Amino acid sequence: MTTPIPKVLIISSTVASSRVGASAASFCLQRLGIETVVLPTTLMGRHPGWGAPGGGAVATQQLRDIWEGVKAQDIHFDAVLTGYMGETSHIDLCADIISHLRVKNPKITVAVDPVMGDGPADAKNISDGRLYIPEDRALAMITRLIPLADFITPNLWELGYIETRHDALPARLITSVPDGDQIGARWEDDETTLSVSHSKFASVPHGGGDSLAALFLGRRLLGQTPRQALAASVSSVYEIMRAADALDTGELPLVRMQAFITDAVPLHIKS
Repeated sequence: MTTPIPKVLIISSTVASSRVGASAASFCLQRLGIETVVLPTTLMGRHPGWGAPGGGAVATQQLRDIWEGVKAQDIHFDAVLTGYMGETSHIDLCADIISHLRVKNPKITVAVDPVMGDGPADAKNISDGRLYIPEDRALAMITRLIPLADFITPNLWELGYIETRHDALPARLITSVPDGDQIGARWEDDETTLSVSHSKFASVPHGGGDSLAALFLGRRLLGQTPRQALAASVSSVYEIMRAADALDTGELPLVRMQAFITDAVPLHIKS
C-alpha cells in the first residue's frame, strides 16, 4: 500500500522571474515531496524590490473562477497556505475556500502568512516600521483570516501590528527575531516557546519568509514536531540565505542550493 502524498493549496502571489511568494513556497514544498496547487493572487514580472514589477492583482472574480475549476477536481487537501493578498476581496475568497475545505477535511492545517509590512530588526515599536498594503486589507487579514489559522507566520513587526488589533492569536512562527548579535525565529503555542538563532547578513534576500513558512508547514505535514520543524526549516533557509549573500543574488537561489531544503543540519533550539 502506497503512502498518500500530502497536498497543499497555496493562495499567494506569483512572480514570473523571482523566487518569492507562491513560486518559492511551491518549490520548497515540492522538494520535500509534497504536492502543491497554486491560486495566484497576483501575476507580476518581478519582485517590486527590483523596480516596477509589471502585472498586478488578479481580479477576484477571475481568482474565484480558477478556484471553481480546482474545486471541481475534488482534490483532498491536507493544508492551505495563504500569503500575499493582492486585493482586500481576496481575503473573503480565502475565508470561503478554507471553510469549504474544512468541511471536506476537518483535520486540514491552515497556515496564514500575514504579508502586510516590515520594520527594522531592532524596532522598539510598530511606529518604526510600515505597512506595504492598504490598512483596510491588513485589518481584513487580521479579522477574517487569522482567526481561521492553525498557525500564523508573521515577522516580528507584523506580530506587533497584529497584537494591537487582535488579542486572541493562534500558534505562531515569528521571524526576524533579534537575539543579541544574531537573528532568528521563535515558535509560540499554548504549551511552549521555542527559539533558534543564526548570524545576521548584511542584506536580506527576497523570499526568505515565503520559504520558511512553506518549509515549516511541510515538515509538520510530514510528521515532525514543532521543535524538529523549526530546527530544520530555519537551518535550510539560513544555509540558502548564506549562499545568496555570498553570490550577491538578492533572492534565494533555491534551485542551485536545493539540497539544503532536505539536507541542512538542524540548528540548536532553545526552549
